[in-house]
Amino acid sequence: MNKLRTVLGGLKRADLESLFALAYSMRDPHRMVVTTVALVAVAGLTFLDYLSGPGVGFAVFYALIVMGATFHAGWVAGGILAILASGAGLSVRLFYSSGDISVAAALWNLGNELAVFAALVVVLHCGRSLLDRLAAQSRMDLLTGALNTRGILESFERERSRAVRTASPLTLAFIDLDDMKRVNDELGHAEGDAMLRTLASSVLSSIRETDVFGRVGGDEFALILPDTDEQDAVKAIQRLRSVINRRTHDSRSYISVSVGVVTFRRDPPVAVDALRAADALMYVAKRAGGNRVAGRVLAWDSAPLGDFGLVFDLADPHPSWLVGDDGESASA
Repeated sequence: MNKLRTVLGGLKRADLESLFALAYSMRDPHRMVVTTVALVAVAGLTFLDYLSGPGVGFAVFYALIVMGATFHAGWVAGGILAILASGAGLSVRLFYSSGDISVAAALWNLGNELAVFAALVVVLHCGRSLLDRLAAQSRMDLLTGALNTRGILESFERERSRAVRTASPLTLAFIDLDDMKRVNDELGHAEGDAMLRTLASSVLSSIRETDVFGRVGGDEFALILPDTDEQDAVKAIQRLRSVINRRTHDSRSYISVSVGVVTFRRDPPVAVDALRAADALMYVAKRAGGNRVAGRVLAWDSAPLGDFGLVFDLADPHPSWLVGDDGESASA
């Protein structure tokens, strides 16, 4: 529990990652909508350019439209807007001075503007790609390839909002490797890191595309299961355990885990509170001997967790359990 509080508290000081998150959120609008708005803006600016006459330039405004389209809708949209903006500006100039400018000069001016706009497209496209990579890296655990704590918290908030909107169940599992200190002491930290990577790859290979998995501490992981009630959650954990067993059958260090599973049937809490609830259940499983799951169904409120209902042995391939009328799981 202290380890989790330390990790969560450290996120408050991650100002640089917050800046990345803010910048990344600026490119969320749908590409087709952005492209349509940019096309309308170019048409409106062309008309305004025509009304203002040849003495007033609008190149910087055309450039801003091209930059916005590239950043939010991609380089293809930016390239199309660059061509249209260059042609629009040239058309207005030719309309007012068609007899005073040669074809060669007109083509030269068109090429100059198009080159500037194309350079802006390339720069903005490269900048957006870099921002995407930085945003992804700021949410990824480098050792295991899973999400880090920030990624898990943000993903849970998205799923929480969707669960509230659709009135669907949401399950969160908190996974902790058993005897990790013994493995590090007896086999070395390299073997411990290998265990973490094995666990992460096993989980990532067996979960659904809609599920979210991440590392929230040294040997602690979280798994978000959208649209999953307590019965499906048990099946999912059993499936994960089977995959982990197969992958570590011939390994020197057999991986066992203690898991806390909490299912929110309605109104799930904020991510930090949900993680703490699942973390508390994980310690129930660990105190029961490890290699076990402790779970509970909650309709979230401010009341304490109280007694835990579901506790079963992961080594048992057919755990028996039932769900009472009050909505809480109970061991059979």
